[in-house]
Amino acid sequence: MVFGLAILAVLPLAAAEPGGGDWRPEKFYAPFSAEDRDGPHVAARTFSLAEWPFLDGQWEGILCDADGAVWFAVASHSKRHHAQLFRYDARRDRVEHVADLGEVCGETRSGNPPQDKIHTQMWEDDEVIYCGTCEGHATDTSGYRGGYWIEIHRPSRRVTAMAKSRFGEGLYAMAYDRTRRILYAHTNLRGKLLGFDPATGKERLLGVPWAGVDARWPRGLTLMVAPDGCVYGSKPGTVIWQYDPETGKIRDLELTNPRPPDPASEPAAREEYPESQGLRMTVWDDAARCFYAIRGADEMLVRFVPPGPGRNARLEAVHPMGLSSHRYGNRYAPCTLVLLGRTLYFTPYTGWGGVAHLQSYDLARKRFADHGPIVAEGSRRVAECQSLAAGNDGRLYLVAFVYSRQGKDPVQPYALRDGYPFHPRFAIIDPARDFR
Repeated sequence: MVFGLAILAVLPLAAAEPGGGDWRPEKFYAPFSAEDRDGPHVAARTFSLAEWPFLDGQWEGILCDADGAVWFAVASHSKRHHAQLFRYDARRDRVEHVADLGEVCGETRSGNPPQDKIHTQMWEDDEVIYCGTCEGHATDTSGYRGGYWIEIHRPSRRVTAMAKSRFGEGLYAMAYDRTRRILYAHTNLRGKLLGFDPATGKERLLGVPWAGVDARWPRGLTLMVAPDGCVYGSKPGTVIWQYDPETGKIRDLELTNPRPPDPASEPAAREEYPESQGLRMTVWDDAARCFYAIRGADEMLVRFVPPGPGRNARLEAVHPMGLSSHRYGNRYAPCTLVLLGRTLYFTPYTGWGGVAHLQSYDLARKRFADHGPIVAEGSRRVAECQSLAAGNDGRLYLVAFVYSRQGKDPVQPYALRDGYPFHPRFAIIDPARDFR
């Protein structure tokens, strides 16, 4: 089903922001103070999405394309509202609404649980961008009929639901083999690996990498495609599995999970949350011919070298990332990792009520830096970041969960962190000038 969708709204940076609705939270997070500004921090420039007050979440679903435009989706976690797709026009410095994913998928009035998220990474191939949809797992998902393989035509901004997955689950993680032009996805509830050919619209079940894993949600949070076409993912215990398209077989690699360089940084006993324990947010480094990733058990930056002719697979610890303590528990759930030049940027998990920091690791100098908390206009603190994109202009783009200011920002009962209301904003960080 194809829907050509017009741009519905433009949000300039200085757009007026409505106050909250009828519901009122018990407390608001304290603003970033003048005293706080004496310490290191990151001054983000943000765009309000208050015209869509039901938006409350995100995951990945962000990409800076070859022309410098940024495409991103924001979710609702509600039983009625579908995810919304936006585009940041860098030349005009404004955010434009592109599509309601319920309309794109033909499910606006279906009565099914919403197509709540683009939980996958986005992948660009010339004039098109590929991604997939997923249900909002925070709500009752009984009756969900499956995610959609999505194509975005960049010049026309036409969004197409290429096909609905036949397996009735959300498309949770995605990778794209640009050489062979095949999309891969890992499903949300049963951990199936799917393949999809955009040219023919054919979907195949390739196997179940998480077969036998006892997990609340057998999710693979990231997929990796090596230059030889082999697909990799991970599961609890930082076990890395491989799908070989030549043989059609899935196997677990024999790798040693590296210890932290400092034994004192060994993670403490933690909440049972299996999907957090594998690798998260992998990024391919063509110069080093390896993937970098965050290990979910302790937010360690690791390097994964896939096997090749005369070369065994390796998994190596690079540097501990993350915050020194987690006031709100140690369910590590890092959501971001990008490579800008030779520097990796990362926002560690903060817990439900913490404050997001921006961190970096310079691969050339082997140097780690914590640039401090991220701050938006009006001294608004940032609770969490669930996406990050590296622009070809040297800037970082993200969707930030910003603590709401009383009387200034939208609030809703289910957009809370430790009782504090938050709302999503599109944000821009320029490392050359925004580190204070």
